[in-house]
Amino acid sequence: MYNPYLSYVDKYFPNAVPVVDSFHVIQWVVRSIDAFIRSLIRTYRQRDREREEKKSAELGRPLSLPLSDELYLLQKYRWLILASQDNITYRKDLRMDPHFRRLMNTYDYEDALFRVSPRLRTLRDLKELYIRFNARNAGNPMRADIEIEDLIDCYYHCGDSIFVDFAGLLSKYHDPIINSFVMVEKNGAGKIYDSRLSNGPIESLNRKVKDLKRLGRGFRSFEHFRNRFLYATRNAPVLNAVQDNHAVLYLMDDDQED
Repeated sequence: MYNPYLSYVDKYFPNAVPVVDSFHVIQWVVRSIDAFIRSLIRTYRQRDREREEKKSAELGRPLSLPLSDELYLLQKYRWLILASQDNITYRKDLRMDPHFRRLMNTYDYEDALFRVSPRLRTLRDLKELYIRFNARNAGNPMRADIEIEDLIDCYYHCGDSIFVDFAGLLSKYHDPIINSFVMVEKNGAGKIYDSRLSNGPIESLNRKVKDLKRLGRGFRSFEHFRNRFLYATRNAPVLNAVQDNHAVLYLMDDDQED
């Protein structure tokens, strides 16, 4: 979802299919929700700091108050909002919580977070809508193309600024996002498997170039840098200190031994 990158590909590789893979789309949502949670943390931290200063002034000595319930929950259990619900193991068994000093399970922590800010429930549920849409339509871009329109309309009318912006993003990058639902055959690890289209391989290649440049502390000659990169990414590298020739054992017949 980087405009210069997409325009570069469109200009120099006109036959390439632009793809915005699901990782970056979901990452955008998670980062936006996390930014909201961090703003809540800053708000409650400032509130607690003001409480400490007021209490210290009343007592005439420095005072340190214990961690508030809101900060404890937001700092330690915000992953319950950010993670996909399918990846969360909801435990019903109760365990002693050292902060609240009572028995709690996963559902208790989740409910406590929603009491800190009811908006967290809305953000979590809207995020899950896209995650389920993304998983449900893998390998079926035609169905994804139909369902994403309903999803965009839902986000536009949800009343939450984060997902209204997300609806605009889905509309702007509609075609590259739908292209990511196409399945292709890939060959790796000694077998053929199906995988969704992704810009992950090209990003991995770009990372190798950046790492090589950083480790080399820069290169004055482009040709030298190019040759180093090609050498580092060759398909069948020769291991150092390994001989190419192999020893051959000749077995002699009994007659020859005599």
